[in-house]
Amino acid sequence: MFAPFYAAIADIPATIRRHRDRLERPVIGVLPAYFPLELIHAAGGYPVQLWGAGVAIDHAEAYLQPYCCSVARSVLELEMRGRSELIHAYVFTSLCDTLINLRELYRRLFDKPVLGLSIPVTQTAEGLRGFLADAIENLIKGFEAITGRRVSADALRESASRFGRVRFLQRALYRLRRERPGAIKNADFHAVLKAGFFLPVDEYGRLLENLLAGLDSIELPAGRRPRLVLSGMVFDPLYAQGLFDEAGADVVDDDFANGWRSISKETLRVDDLVEGVAEHLFGGAPCCCIHNPGRDRHDYLVRKIRDAGADGVVFWYVKFCEPDAFDRPQLLARLKQEDIAATVLEMDLSLKSIESLRTRIQAFCEMIGGLEI
Repeated sequence: MFAPFYAAIADIPATIRRHRDRLERPVIGVLPAYFPLELIHAAGGYPVQLWGAGVAIDHAEAYLQPYCCSVARSVLELEMRGRSELIHAYVFTSLCDTLINLRELYRRLFDKPVLGLSIPVTQTAEGLRGFLADAIENLIKGFEAITGRRVSADALRESASRFGRVRFLQRALYRLRRERPGAIKNADFHAVLKAGFFLPVDEYGRLLENLLAGLDSIELPAGRRPRLVLSGMVFDPLYAQGLFDEAGADVVDDDFANGWRSISKETLRVDDLVEGVAEHLFGGAPCCCIHNPGRDRHDYLVRKIRDAGADGVVFWYVKFCEPDAFDRPQLLARLKQEDIAATVLEMDLSLKSIESLRTRIQAFCEMIGGLEI
């Protein structure tokens, strides 16, 4: 049932190459997060999302210090090693200072088109609209130059429908996980999400439909097991997610930037594209990287935990993400006030030994669930 998703991520370059050749679309790498992939697809591109890789850092050290985000360092490392030859162009959002600096490094170091979408801080309707109107116009011109195709209104509507459908199916998968704890192993769930970073939207949507059709027949584990919500920017390294399954815990929801925060976004409005992109950036689940005073993350996370019936929260911290680190102390304090158990796990994407993580996850599950591990 989950084999096609694991196959897609077992050899990611082979997956991308196969679909690029079939679709005859240039591959455009999207660095996190929240970029409207619909714009790339409507322009005739093949968007793939780059959330880091578990590689040793050798070449990127010359440009990004060891205390920089491991997502940025690992993606730069792949390009410097020549392992990103399938990617024809890049597009960045301005989620943090590291990504902004990385965008400029790419422009200086590599002979590939590099586009950017700066997420505005202004909250006034006039300022927001004026800024995004120029940004979207420049992006569309840039994508058209890369692909050699024109972005039409019909293409935008079609792309918005396809990606909206995929996020709808992903939300159905999230709903099933909340309503039937234990029906999907945590490692399998995140393998499904990760495959979506690299598969074409139509292929991925077909696989999701097949998966959802077969999940109702899965038997649930006996008894009530510890239920967890995970929170962080990136759910990798994927193999470490299986530790929750080993511990006999059920992950019932998450607050990952490359998980629910992205999937919670509704179908992109294209009748008023500027307004639609603004809703895409600022709508859905709140994020520590997006300034949006009207969306309080403390209330949101507490409500998410309560609604999921979770017993505790695990903050999955991939070093060294500054927005995530700055946000966490206030969240931990709020959870303590609400009498919600929480723990923090720190890791690097190139993590090799998971024994300490295994011990800490088992101990936390034992504490909140009374398990004998």
